[in-house]
Amino acid sequence: MQSKENLEHNSPTFTNGSCESLTNMNNCSLLTLTSEILAEICENLSPKDLYTLTIVCKKLRHFLWATSGFTQQIWRKSRISIYSQDSISPPKGICEQQYIWLKELGNSCHVCRVQLDQSERHLVWEFKRLCCKPCLLEKTTSFEDLLQKNIPKDVLDCLPNIDIDDIKKSMDFSAIFVVTLPGSRGSNPHYWTSDVHEAYREYNALNDNEREEWVEKKGAEVEEFNRAINEMEDKRRNDLITSLVSDSNDSDALRLCRNLWELNRLLTSQIEHLMSRC
Repeated sequence: MQSKENLEHNSPTFTNGSCESLTNMNNCSLLTLTSEILAEICENLSPKDLYTLTIVCKKLRHFLWATSGFTQQIWRKSRISIYSQDSISPPKGICEQQYIWLKELGNSCHVCRVQLDQSERHLVWEFKRLCCKPCLLEKTTSFEDLLQKNIPKDVLDCLPNIDIDDIKKSMDFSAIFVVTLPGSRGSNPHYWTSDVHEAYREYNALNDNEREEWVEKKGAEVEEFNRAINEMEDKRRNDLITSLVSDSNDSDALRLCRNLWELNRLLTSQIEHLMSRC
């Protein structure tokens, strides 16, 4: 199988195509299988192997990149078989392939493509991106600066954002969960600039009545996404506590200390975030 670095250069581009029978696609024995049999085989592969399989040929790439329920089930079963502790479904708006890539396999910055080691790998769920610190600071814009650029507050109120001060203090986490609900911007809110401009273009194309509906719909989508992020954070915290309990009789004191240290940082970050919203 190919290395994760090679996989990174073939990052996902998903399709809405169906998973029709592969029988007539190619004379290759694998591609003469029916979709059902091929799916059963794929479900027993690891997600990394599935990604590798997508670069074998365009036919398999189309089959495995599809966002249909049939293909999503393949990736879900593969994910749970390897990462048994990760049984939560991806937040709405993120397919299984993207979820696995973001959470487990991706190892380069979404922007600059620089390879990141584990300590530099920062997953910002609000923006659905893996990002290094310099790119995060470069590609986000503050709430005040966006207002000065005549971006309507109505648009900003229904877009995900992060409190950049919290992020600066927590950039050494392997994952960042600083959820800010629509209309609640923390002390120093920043938005992913290109996402703001895309939303603004959509907003400008609507009449007044349509804009009101658009804002309401977007706000509801972000709230639902943020609830899913909170669910993932709660599970991560519970898993950490469970790990601490199971490690309490372990002779590996260093591992226990690391877990205690991480738990303290997680709780401290969450408390600071809650206080900033008071």
